[in-house]
Amino acid sequence: MKLFFVLLLSLLVLNAQSQKKLIGKVVVSGTEVPIASASIFLSNTSVGTVSKDDGSFIIDPLPTGRYNLVVAILGYETYVKEINSNQIPDFVLVSLTPKPTELQEVIVGNYDKNGWDKWGEFFMEMLIGKTPNALECKLLNKNAVKFRYNKKDNVLYAYADEPLKIVNNALGFDLEYKLLNFEYNYKSTIFYYQGYPLFKEKTPRNNRQQSRWLTNRNETFEGSLMHFMRSLYRNQLQKEGFELRKIVKNKTPNTSITVNGQHPLQEVDVLIDMPLTGDSIAFAIDSTTAGLQFKDYIQVVYKHKSMPSAFVRQSRGIQQGAPITARLFMPDSDKVVAVLANGSYFQGKDILTMDYWAWSEKLSNLLPLDYRR
Repeated sequence: MKLFFVLLLSLLVLNAQSQKKLIGKVVVSGTEVPIASASIFLSNTSVGTVSKDDGSFIIDPLPTGRYNLVVAILGYETYVKEINSNQIPDFVLVSLTPKPTELQEVIVGNYDKNGWDKWGEFFMEMLIGKTPNALECKLLNKNAVKFRYNKKDNVLYAYADEPLKIVNNALGFDLEYKLLNFEYNYKSTIFYYQGYPLFKEKTPRNNRQQSRWLTNRNETFEGSLMHFMRSLYRNQLQKEGFELRKIVKNKTPNTSITVNGQHPLQEVDVLIDMPLTGDSIAFAIDSTTAGLQFKDYIQVVYKHKSMPSAFVRQSRGIQQGAPITARLFMPDSDKVVAVLANGSYFQGKDILTMDYWAWSEKLSNLLPLDYRR
């Protein structure tokens, strides 16, 4: 009995010691003026708080891992700082820079007043998606979205001064999304967006709805980019059902066209049939980080799940029942993408997704980093 008590006490002490917290204060840059009611959260999690009247805040407990700490409030530039639970600073002083009024007036003046009527549906398709989950998603504050079209470059930009409020009734989340970048190049058809999401669990009406949400989350995770990155980190791609192959671009004569008596060259994708291993494109950076780096294109096939009918119907040359197939491309093969155990990766524009993942990796399918099967 004494032994049990001692062991229990030891576990309680260890648990107390393992609880980590982040303490800080939000002030106006260059001053000591506190900022109250600023939104403070760990991106892509459900962990967040707001600053008090004196600008102070505490995140307790701080989950294990590396995260982007995001601090945002209307009228100030968004603050982002990487936080590592193994190296927590004693105190985080967050200095927010006011947005220049003149710059805001210039930007607002360039917005298209009828932007939502022109591009609202396209915006929803590109950001929220056209996945089955997207049918149960709703953007509550669409008036916060402003559009600007650059006719010269043929690029569409979208902005939002306040977090986008998205209800996802398919996965059981309320999402606040701080949109930083949204740009679509109509010429290259390359779409890039960046933002910081905060998840809030919805309260289910009953056990049946809760069970449905959990089922949908598991279904969404299977074959996703998060699933791939987690498997890559653990060097378990084959075990989890992923197959990798290299795609190279070869230039061959286009025999259907003749110019000055010659056939112009055309690029043709050539799939190298030999499967790749995970360690051929990934390596350990340190004890908590894997590095992803490769040349050419990588085809990724997830054998345990078929692509949904909604994707097959809008795609050419894909048969119903075909396994999930996507491509990855690194424009600069000298760069390294850092991958963490929870499936997060820090890429910016260093890695592009194509085919199925370009369609599926939208906010309607977004899961928090602390998701577990």
